[in-house]
Amino acid sequence: MRNVAIISVGYNGRFVAKRPDVNIPELIQPAVANAIKKTKLKYSDIGVVVEGNMPTFEGINYPHLWFSDHIGAAGKPVLRISTGGTTGMSVFQGGYYCVASGMFDVAMVIGWEKHDEGDAQVGLIGIVLPEAFSMFQFGPDMGGGGTGMMGGLSSTGGASFQALSYLHRAKGTPDHIDKMAAQARSNAAKNPYAHLQHPNCTAADIAKTPMVSYPLRYGHTCPASCGACVMLLVAEEKVKKFADTDRVAWVKAVATASSDATTGNLVDGQINDPAEQAICEKIAAPKAYKMAGIQNPKKEIQMCEVYDGFAHQELMWPEKLHLVDNSCKAIDEGRLAIDGDMPVNPSGGVVSTNAIGASAMVRVAEASLQIMGMAEGGHQVPRRVKNALAHGWGGLFQFVTITILGDEPVKR
Repeated sequence: MRNVAIISVGYNGRFVAKRPDVNIPELIQPAVANAIKKTKLKYSDIGVVVEGNMPTFEGINYPHLWFSDHIGAAGKPVLRISTGGTTGMSVFQGGYYCVASGMFDVAMVIGWEKHDEGDAQVGLIGIVLPEAFSMFQFGPDMGGGGTGMMGGLSSTGGASFQALSYLHRAKGTPDHIDKMAAQARSNAAKNPYAHLQHPNCTAADIAKTPMVSYPLRYGHTCPASCGACVMLLVAEEKVKKFADTDRVAWVKAVATASSDATTGNLVDGQINDPAEQAICEKIAAPKAYKMAGIQNPKKEIQMCEVYDGFAHQELMWPEKLHLVDNSCKAIDEGRLAIDGDMPVNPSGGVVSTNAIGASAMVRVAEASLQIMGMAEGGHQVPRRVKNALAHGWGGLFQFVTITILGDEPVKR
């Protein structure tokens, strides 16, 4: 396997709720152009294009057949990947393997979503299954009540079970989720591309937002964003030829794992704990650290970007990734802040910006920008980032992807 570097990141501009002024090709093309103009590459140098979104959201199958001509992909191999919330990182890892395998020297990866073209909640209708199964198992709570059974028939309803279990495991309180959400929105205000920007947001501000499904409030949830992210991946021997900077981000490890959906089933009559996440803690994370040569992630990883569709996940995932022992304690101590010893989501995370097909890729993009020292607008981590971790999750809590980046290539 060859070493692969990320030499450029491109966004189409600030992620927003609606882009009625553009169609899908017009949304994606500026991100491609922004990525390429930061390099010495020409469109003809790109060997393969890997792209992905959630096709059920826009209601368009095979969208790459529509926009390929607009991004310089005509006549090139185009690989399309869609894996739910992990789509963006699955696309990235697909592009990585295209180059690492020796098949291509340059890959362009694209993650995107245009939520105003359709209805994301209809596309996510399967997420209500955790509540449906719970109703069959335990009986419905017709009043909505403290469990959110009938009141939270949505992605937030499913995530509320995970949040409750996590708080029990971590000995935390809903106040810790408020603190994490406030930090994310404050970080997003320093990121010119983030969707929800709330300067100096406080836990008290979040606590004032309506309860959706206990313990999750409206302020703990992600938006539906429109936007695109593009990265250019280059084989090690071509970096000097195509990169326009000495600072690039090297791919040190990629890992993916999946399990049964953590929603239980009617046959066995059981509900798995959605906060356990053994596939991350015991499979994907150890695999990634071994591949990257990381012995002590708490000391060797300088920051992380995790997929936090809900604010409690920004607390949960660093624990499952072996980066902190207890995130509730860490957020109280300021350790997860941009200037802390383990910054989590300096970009503002998914809870601030969520174009789902791009969201997991943005985690890799933001981690790479931190390594290159190019995070714009004030969300650059103040210390040198030698190693950074990016994480994604998808499905009904059963898909996990991890990418580890570094400022130096792995010695193979």
